[in-house]
Amino acid sequence: MGIITYAKAPSLKIIPREHFWVSGLKRAFDLSAIMPLYLYVLNNLEKIERNKDLEITIGSSTIVYQVNKKDDIQLITGWVGNRKSENIYLNKNIR
Repeated sequence: MGIITYAKAPSLKIIPREHFWVSGLKRAFDLSAIMPLYLYVLNNLEKIERNKDLEITIGSSTIVYQVNKKDDIQLITGWVGNRKSENIYLNKNIR
């Protein structure tokens, strides 16, 4: 019989703010950046400044978010496309 290893899966809560949903309803945007955002935060959690507006773009969509003191990812707003003309993965402080 082989060895069975149990491991707890990493978990971060993704909490959309009301403005995120309202802006999504008003100007439909792509949610495809949520998975790269989750993975980025998971892999860089120790380095990310808390309670600071940050922006991630995958070229086709952009999401503004914060990571709070509980390590929850708070989605603030989003839109189709990015602020720059190049199509690169970008994560930057916007304030």
